[in-house]
Amino acid sequence: MAWLEGLTAVDLGISFENGKDFSATQEMSEELRQEVAYQGAFGTDGPVLRRIRPADEGTVSFSVILLKQGVSNQMNNEALLKQMRDFDIQTKRGSLITTYRGCNWNRISVRSTLDQVTLDCDVSIPGYAAPGVRINQ
Repeated sequence: MAWLEGLTAVDLGISFENGKDFSATQEMSEELRQEVAYQGAFGTDGPVLRRIRPADEGTVSFSVILLKQGVSNQMNNEALLKQMRDFDIQTKRGSLITTYRGCNWNRISVRSTLDQVTLDCDVSIPGYAAPGVRINQ
């Protein structure tokens, strides 16, 4: 039944502005926030004013399986990622591709088990304006 088919790991992707990517994206989350503030007024019960503004940052988190050297010509370890500053990151979920600009990583973790080596990373999306909109430039 095609209408029940969900997106799976093969439908996910993380790539960077330099054309590099991790071949085996296992897990990915995109978190975008906004700040909502309510303000009351003298002589009234409850809020009379609501303000909504984009949060100062969002986050893209992902987990990838690191492949052996020569299996993939893309990124096989954390070395290149650790050197990157103010980079663009592109996320892919099925046919939806979103570009976030001016990003920086704030956590890289490499987990090694008997079966595989996994890299986990959190990337900060600064001053969230909208996907594809460069800020601070």
